[in-house]
Amino acid sequence: MSAGRSAPSFPLGVARRHHAPPTVASLVAAGLKAVATGRFVPVGGRYDVRPLRRRPVRALRGGPDAMVAVFGVRAGEIEITIFARGARSSASDVASAMASARAMVALYDDPTEFLALAERHPLVAALAKRFDCRIVRTPTVFEAFTRAVIEQLVTTFEATASLRRLKWIAGERVEGTSLGAAPTSPAVLGVPPWKLHAIGIGSRRSRTLREGARRGAALERLRDIDPAAAATKLESLPGVGPWTANLVARAALGWTDAVPVRDLHAHFVITEALTGVQGDDDAMLEALAPFRPHRARVVELIMQGQIADALPGLDRMRRPLPRVDPHRRQPWKY
Repeated sequence: MSAGRSAPSFPLGVARRHHAPPTVASLVAAGLKAVATGRFVPVGGRYDVRPLRRRPVRALRGGPDAMVAVFGVRAGEIEITIFARGARSSASDVASAMASARAMVALYDDPTEFLALAERHPLVAALAKRFDCRIVRTPTVFEAFTRAVIEQLVTTFEATASLRRLKWIAGERVEGTSLGAAPTSPAVLGVPPWKLHAIGIGSRRSRTLREGARRGAALERLRDIDPAAAATKLESLPGVGPWTANLVARAALGWTDAVPVRDLHAHFVITEALTGVQGDDDAMLEALAPFRPHRARVVELIMQGQIADALPGLDRMRRPLPRVDPHRRQPWKY
């Protein structure tokens, strides 16, 4: 769906009707054909297949040249099949789609070195045996940039709602299916600021998002350089600080040493988990230092452990969700 389409007819705060989950049969019925299949064996410790089973069909690209990845588990191997719309996709497109699909499920990522480091801390070692510490990557840098910017300064509840609405008005559908790809930079640039306000993205974040969309091609070229250098370049964008830069470098570039500095609460959780005492960003960096260059894996394990109540004695900081009016139309403060 192009960014120029009129606003959706359903209320912005109300979820759309649920469609049946996409299947291989539904892709074939929609005119897509299998163009490549590969089987891969994950390396390095426990590989969690549950995300693949929850979402075995994922859109890589929408529109007339749509491409979709289908994941399966076969005898300890991960099978990936790429579906495309007829003969529209070239061999290089198919190869790029397969590489993106592998990155989406962290088949490029080998945590073997980290698993040895994890033994230095009893909690980290225990979490590494229970949870998967691999770092997945988004198909494009701009997709990760969009999510990171929209998550700035607001609650997860509000950010998720805005991301869903943005995908509805600017994402490209895979025709004939319920699938949709993340909005591209040209599509987001085509959404006027007033409409971004209407879906809950305030002026401050809107400016940052549109500036990133203007530099969409440059954002994609960040994959050609070192992730640490890429994070530094990201901070040259107006409205992008260390928190956003680290989040994008981790999600889009697979940077295993990214740290959520300047997060609202991450430093409390991480320092208490590793040292038993809540601390600030400096204390968090000190506690994570022995795990360089794999600090992002430690953060991932601790966050998974917090969600699963697997951190002994840690206060999960349970708080009621903020009261948010789903039909609010005024631009947010941020």
